[in-house]
Amino acid sequence: MSFREYRRRLPSRSAVQVVIWWIGVRTLLRVIFRMLYRLRCLDRNLIPSTGPVIFVSNHQSHLDPLIAGCHLGPFAPLARTTLFDIPFWGWALGQLGGVALAREKSDVGALRAAIKVLKAGGRVLIFPEGTRTRDGEMGPFLPGMLVLVRRTGAAIVPMAVEGARDVWPAGRGRPKLRGRIGVVTGEPISARELLADGREAALDRLRRTIETMRDGLRSRLA
Repeated sequence: MSFREYRRRLPSRSAVQVVIWWIGVRTLLRVIFRMLYRLRCLDRNLIPSTGPVIFVSNHQSHLDPLIAGCHLGPFAPLARTTLFDIPFWGWALGQLGGVALAREKSDVGALRAAIKVLKAGGRVLIFPEGTRTRDGEMGPFLPGMLVLVRRTGAAIVPMAVEGARDVWPAGRGRPKLRGRIGVVTGEPISARELLADGREAALDRLRRTIETMRDGLRSRLA
């Protein structure tokens, strides 16, 4: 990806932030993840080259945003507010253009910030389960993300991560230094198509799609 392409996908980031975080740090992370976890990024050809785009993924561990960065390239992560209070991690999220989201309630300010990113042609990443899995199974999808879909008309791209929970499960203080992780993208879905049958049908479709992708990814990793 060229520098101009990075800049186009990150309209709110400065040139220095793009070079340091999305070119330098991303390159380093890809090397580290491939060495430690044999990271496989599959079906990257399905990632749209232009926005606005909402990436929707299952959530297995704290590593998921980093895995997504290796796989997708530039995006604005939507992360719960408490993560921005963690030393360095919160600062890094801010440098990446992260949007703080209160998980326990409707966060109008965060939604407006995410809408602004999307209307500028940007890309955001959402974990609609709202929290990491505890038992390995996917939880129900929260409906807040559909507000972004309705307000922006952004394309929705499902994404599945597998193996991250084995490396860094919820409750463990730090990640293991060995494992196998994979990430895969699915076919983009238009906002009109996703919302055609109502809210519950849209959430169910996304959840089933990502679950199927995750099952397939598990087989491909094996």
